[in-house]
Amino acid sequence: MSMTAQATRSERRQMVRAAALLMVGTLLSRLLGLAREQVNATLFGTGDAIAAFTIADNVQTLLFDLLISGMLQAALVPVLSAYTAPEQRAELRRIVGALLTLAFFVVGAAVLVLEAGAPLVVAVMTGLGGGAAARGVQTVALTVQLVRWILPATLLLAWATILMGTLYALDRFARPALALATRNAAIVVAALLLGHTLGVRSLVLGTLAGALLLTLVQLGGLRDLLPRPNLGFGHPAIRRVLRLYVPIFLGLIANTAAVILDRNLAWGVSEDALGAMRYATALNQMVLGLVAAATSLAALPQLARHFTAGDELAYQRTLGLGLKLVGLLIFPATLGLAAIGWPAVTLIYFHGATDLAGAHAIWVALLGYLPGTLCAAFDQVVIFAFYARQNTRTPVIVGVLAVGIYLVTALLLVHPLGMLGLVLANSAQFIGHLIIIGWLLHRELGSIGDPTTWPAIGRAALAAVIMAAVVFVVTIGLRLVRAPESAGLSWRLLTVGVPVVIGALVYWIGLRLLQVEEAQLLVAALRARLLNR
Repeated sequence: MSMTAQATRSERRQMVRAAALLMVGTLLSRLLGLAREQVNATLFGTGDAIAAFTIADNVQTLLFDLLISGMLQAALVPVLSAYTAPEQRAELRRIVGALLTLAFFVVGAAVLVLEAGAPLVVAVMTGLGGGAAARGVQTVALTVQLVRWILPATLLLAWATILMGTLYALDRFARPALALATRNAAIVVAALLLGHTLGVRSLVLGTLAGALLLTLVQLGGLRDLLPRPNLGFGHPAIRRVLRLYVPIFLGLIANTAAVILDRNLAWGVSEDALGAMRYATALNQMVLGLVAAATSLAALPQLARHFTAGDELAYQRTLGLGLKLVGLLIFPATLGLAAIGWPAVTLIYFHGATDLAGAHAIWVALLGYLPGTLCAAFDQVVIFAFYARQNTRTPVIVGVLAVGIYLVTALLLVHPLGMLGLVLANSAQFIGHLIIIGWLLHRELGSIGDPTTWPAIGRAALAAVIMAAVVFVVTIGLRLVRAPESAGLSWRLLTVGVPVVIGALVYWIGLRLLQVEEAQLLVAALRARLLNR
C-alpha cells in the first residue's frame, strides 16, 4: 500500500473515530435534552407558562447567536487550527486568553443593556402577536422577569464556546462531546427539584447552572494550555477571527429578524403553538445534532488543514466522507421518525399538563419540521466546507436569501394553516438554503466529494426508504391492536420500541446488501468508543 493510500485510510479512520465520539456525546446530550423537554411538557404543558420561558430562552439564544455562536465553526476552529503545533502552543494560549477577555467586555455590555431594556425586548418579541392582549398581563410580566434572570447565561456560554473551539482545533473532542450533556442535566435536575415550587423559573436557574458547568468542563480540557486574560486584541489571529465573523454577524441579523417574526406569530396564532413547536424542535434537534453537528465538526479541522495546505484532493475526500456519513444517518433518522411520529410523541410528551390537543399539536409540528431537518443535515456539511476555506461571505448571502424564503412562506401560510404554516416555512427555508448553497459549492469546486460520494448516499437513501415503509406498516399494525394515546406506558414503549428494532435490522441488512462501506466503519468506531477501546 502506498504512503498516500495509508495516509488516506488513516485520515478516514481518524475522522470516523472523531465523528463517533461526537455522536456518543451528542446522543447523551440530546437524550438529556429530550428528557428536559419531557419534564417541561409534564410540568408546564404547552400553554402560557412554557410560552413565557420560550420567549426568554429565545432572547438569550438570539443574543448568543449574534455575538458568539456562529463564530465557533466559521472562525474559531479554522483560525485556531493554524496555531496547534507544539511550538505555537504558548501563542495559542495568549490568543484564547484575549478572546475570553474580549467576550467579557462585548457580551457583558450587551447583557447589561438588555437587562435594562427587558420590557421593550419582550414587547418586540410578542407585540405583533398581540402581546398582553393575546396571553394576559401576568404572562407578559413573567416573561420580562425570566428574560432578566436568564441573560447572564449568555456570557458563560460565550466563554464556553471559545474554549470549545480551542479544543476542536486541537482535535480534542471528548470534553466538547460530553460537556453539553451536563448543561441539559442541570436543567432537568432544577426542573425536577424546583419546578413545583418555582414553576418555569426553575428552568432559568437550571440554564444558568448548566452554562456554568459547560464552561468549567471545557476549561478543564485545557489544563496544559490554561488561558490567561489579556488585552492583546490586536493579534493577527484575533483580527482574522473578527474579519471572518463580520459577515456571519450581518447575516445573523436577518435570521434574528425572522426568528422575532416567527415568535410573534406563534405567540398569537394559538395557545399551544409556542410549546408544541418547542417540543417538536427538541426531537428534530436530537436528530440533527446527532447526525450533522457531530460529522461536520469532526470534518471541519481536517478540511481547514487541507485547504491551508492546498491539497484539494484530500479536501474533496474529506468532504465526501462527511456527506456520506450524514446520508448514512439522516435518512433513516428522519424517515423513521416520520413513520413512528405519533407513537413517539405520545410516549414522550403525552403526560401531566400536556393534554391530547397539545400532543396532537406537537405531532403536527414534528411532521412539518422533518423535511427541513433532512436538508439541514447536509446543509451543515456544505456550510462548513465554505468555512474551512475561510469563506464566510457566501453562506451569509445564501442565509439572507433563505430568510427571505421563510418570510414569504410564513406570511402566505400562517393564516390558512396556523402553526403548521410557520413550521412549513421553516422547512422551506432549509430546503431553499441547501439547494442554493449546494449549487454554489459545486460551481466553486467543479464537483462535491469524490466519485464514491453520491452513489453511497443514494444507496443509503434507498435502504432508508425500504426501512421506513416496513416501520410504517408495523406501526399501523400495532395501532390496530391498540391506539397508543389510549394505552399505558408499557404499550406506548412497545409501539415505539418494536418498530425501531425492526427498522434498525432492516436498514442494516439493506446497507450490507448494498455494500455501503462507511456503515461498517462507523459501527466499528462506535463499538470501540462505547467499549473504551
